[in-house]
Amino acid sequence: MKLSIKKMALIVVVVLFGGISITMLSGIWTTETTKIPATYVEGDFEGEYNPEDIRGSYTFNEVSTLFDIPLDVLYQAFGVPADTDGDVFKSKDLETLYEDQEVEIGNGSVQVFVALYKGLPIALDDSYLPSSAVEILKALPTEWTEEQLAYFDAYSVILSEPTASIDSEASDVVSSEDVTSESSSGESVESTTTEDAVTTEEEEPLIKGTTTFQQVLDAGITQEQIESVIGADLPPTNQPIKDYCLSVGLSFSEVKTALTDLLP
Repeated sequence: MKLSIKKMALIVVVVLFGGISITMLSGIWTTETTKIPATYVEGDFEGEYNPEDIRGSYTFNEVSTLFDIPLDVLYQAFGVPADTDGDVFKSKDLETLYEDQEVEIGNGSVQVFVALYKGLPIALDDSYLPSSAVEILKALPTEWTEEQLAYFDAYSVILSEPTASIDSEASDVVSSEDVTSESSSGESVESTTTEDAVTTEEEEPLIKGTTTFQQVLDAGITQEQIESVIGADLPPTNQPIKDYCLSVGLSFSEVKTALTDLLP
């Protein structure tokens, strides 16, 4: 039996859209986000989402939903206009919004704020928090430790006016400068060196959330020492230590402290 072109086209349409409908009903096909952070694998918070796994690609709505924090609280904490589309504005967009701030306000700031707001453990590294975020945290009925209070004092910063605008329709963050930052002499600003990644401005050793195993090796810690700390073979050296800890269920805070103590 020969099929006409019209009948053949109709069959193709029915098969195509029928298949999509079936997969949507069965849960195989979905248009919603499937982003799921890693969870704590042990301790009192076992099974709960770990804020250290919040990625820069997470939208504010996703962070709000996953960690049960009102969206307006996140906006207030980070100085984001209340009419911003939370389905579009991403955690990493804070870096562009405050690109001229003397210190970085970005995804790491969101991770720390979410953890402290929910009372979840997190390594208090060098991530800065807006003073507005600290005020929200201090207003919570929480008994803060001396370490946390010291962190608030040392890493709280008053936000300057945003140096980027948010498109009112698409909520895209548009930088006010699209060119490479240059020094007054006209030369491009040099990138951060390996030594900078593991030391503060005062030359005090500090391992950050973005520090890789290679940077630690370059700083003088041996492969054997690293393997002793993590209890496993050395991972790919370009992998951030924090990401590795999340993937295998190690406490980044504990690993960071142990490695810092080994720095020459």
